[in-house]
Amino acid sequence: LKDARELFPWQDGQKELAEELWSALDGRDEDTQLQALLRVFLSFIFISIGDNSFSSGLVYFLAVLKINKDISRLRTAKNYSYILTSIIYYTRAIAVEALLPSATCRE
Repeated sequence: LKDARELFPWQDGQKELAEELWSALDGRDEDTQLQALLRVFLSFIFISIGDNSFSSGLVYFLAVLKINKDISRLRTAKNYSYILTSIIYYTRAIAVEALLPSATCRE
C-alpha cells in the first residue's frame, strides 16, 4: 500500500499554500495565521475538477474519511452523513467569508 501522502492530489499551488500555513502557525500573528488558513481552505473549495472528481483534494479527503479503520470497511450512511453535513456547513461558511469578508461588513 502506498502512503496517503504520496497519493494525495495536490493542485494549483495547494501544497505551497499548506506549507505557508505551516510556517505561519510557528509565528504569533493570529491575523496572518487566519489569512493563511483561509487561503488553504479556499484553494480546496474553489477548484475546477472537470470530469475527474478524485483530482480534488477535498473529495479525496472525504472518501478517505468514510473509511472505518476499526472494521476495515466504509462507514454506513448513518455513521457518515453527520460528518459530511458538518463539512458542507463549514465549507459554505468559509466560502461566504471569502466572498463577503466579515472584516469589511463591520465598516
